[in-house]
Amino acid sequence: MMSYISGLVQDFTTYYPIFMTLIWIIGSWLSSFHFNNEKSNEPNTNEKVTILMSIFNEENHIVETLSSFTQLTYANFDVVVVDDKSTDNSVNLVKNWLDKHDSVPVRLIELSKNLGKAAALNQAIKQIDAPYILVTDADAILAHDVIEELLKQVTDKTVAAVTGKPVVRNRTTLLAKLQTLEYLGIIDRIKRAQDFLYGGIMTVAGVVVLYRREALMSVAGFDSTAITEDIDITWRLRKKNWRIRYTPHALVYILAPETIHGYVKQRVRWSVGGIEVLLKNLKWTFKGTNKRQKLLLVDVCLSHIWSWTVIITSIQYLVVTIDTQTFSLPGVVIMIYILLFFSMMLQGILQDHGQSQLGVPELFVIPFYSTFYWITVLITAIMSQLNVAFFHKQRGSWSSPDRGR
Repeated sequence: MMSYISGLVQDFTTYYPIFMTLIWIIGSWLSSFHFNNEKSNEPNTNEKVTILMSIFNEENHIVETLSSFTQLTYANFDVVVVDDKSTDNSVNLVKNWLDKHDSVPVRLIELSKNLGKAAALNQAIKQIDAPYILVTDADAILAHDVIEELLKQVTDKTVAAVTGKPVVRNRTTLLAKLQTLEYLGIIDRIKRAQDFLYGGIMTVAGVVVLYRREALMSVAGFDSTAITEDIDITWRLRKKNWRIRYTPHALVYILAPETIHGYVKQRVRWSVGGIEVLLKNLKWTFKGTNKRQKLLLVDVCLSHIWSWTVIITSIQYLVVTIDTQTFSLPGVVIMIYILLFFSMMLQGILQDHGQSQLGVPELFVIPFYSTFYWITVLITAIMSQLNVAFFHKQRGSWSSPDRGR
């Protein structure tokens, strides 16, 4: 019996990455037909869009981001900046920028005390009357046509939110280059596949999301206690039968962490937020009738189970190696891993159509990016599970992320 269970654990550990990679490749390929058909469509509305940006100590990036709004091509938009009681020079920089620029209507809301990102967004939403709200970050640079591309996916009144594609713009370190490939080769594949196969994605990219204001109000806005408000609101909207879409044509240029500490901190926070959502929605998902939603949650569960089977299998392998004093690797399986990940990377490059502007430095690190991704998944999954089990207290708060250079 024990040997049978051991065999199952080893098989799951070995073949889960292969199976999921095939799902991502096939789903991403199938989704390309949909996106290619809609690429040339005109936005289905010319209604007002409000760009909403919450800030807390953003003096290093806020002016660059505000200036980027002057390049947007959509005619009917304005900007709301809500300051969550910054302690640096952010507010003065915003005010100085407003004094010098009047081509873009920008309104600054100053909160009297620090509330946290989600609560700050909620305070601003109460003062917005536009039917669509584009939430972005203070260090993000939106592509000039991002609003039009997001609106193209608002195909009917059941669509609550549409998220776009982040592109890393700081690539001065090996870690940043690896993340560039991760966003292009893996994250974009996953979101394309989820959107096509599951009828929606697991989580919006909080750095660029177009929300229907009506949908936000139907769930009482963002949850101020959630550690990742973007993951949380995705599932709360789905719970109300709203659709969440993804489009790879709506680009936002982001700053990725350039230190190991900053990177791990970011990914553990994301993973902890995912576990929060998992625990909140287990009962609802499995009692409901939405089969695609069940598959989406099973996907999350399996990734966390896999992290522990890797640990168990690795210990078993180490014990056997020491006992027999022989060292061997499954060459065929490793070759399959390599072929699949190079296939996924090639697919990512072809579907990217030059959006990520890959250069020679990024191409040189392609052989390492798949190992980097799966090790990241393993480490952050284990750390987040331990965090939730022993240390975590649910709360939403601001922190100063590593945003590179």
